Amino acid sequence: MSDQDTQKTQPSLTTTEIMTIILGCEQILRFVQASPNYKQIEASERFSTSNDLKMGDAVQTLVEVHEAILNIEFYSQVEGQTNVFNDSLSA
Repeated sequence: MSDQDTQKTQPSLTTTEIMTIILGCEQILRFVQASPNYKQIEASERFSTSNDLKMGDAVQTLVEVHEAILNIEFYSQVEGQTNVFNDSLSA
């Protein structure tokens, strides 16, 4: 499937929807991270990823992406511009 085909089949998301999805993913990952079973899995000496990553790294990445989007929205309003991510536009 080409990039153009993918773009045609992908839903158009507003900034609010993107933020909601990011926050939802963060909460789900925190829930998994807090589970005793996952803690046991991650503590195993056999648990390994190619970059030595753990669930907390994924959570932190989502937090930083969320903050970056908030910063863009804040600075666009401070500068007197219209919202760069107007919810009527697709992201």
